[in-house]
Amino acid sequence: MPTTAKVKVRLFHELRSTLGQSELEVEGDTLNDVVNSLIARDESVREVFFDNHGNLRSYAMFYINNIPQNPPNLSRKLNDGDLILLIPTAAGG
Repeated sequence: MPTTAKVKVRLFHELRSTLGQSELEVEGDTLNDVVNSLIARDESVREVFFDNHGNLRSYAMFYINNIPQNPPNLSRKLNDGDLILLIPTAAGG
């Protein structure tokens, strides 16, 4: 019977401050599972990744094992031990 992958997630910018951690371990089979796990911890995370219509924001950057996912495919399958970097683009002015 297949098991759910355990992955490390490194958080940057507002994700780090919102969730109060720079790295988490979560279980999930896809990038979507990882994102939903973070949203379950704090609903405001949804706004970092999705617009008001539920579309993935173009500036959210996803890396799997230091390889950029461009464009990100939230249904991408994950493997046990993968390192996920979630980097919302920092805005300033």
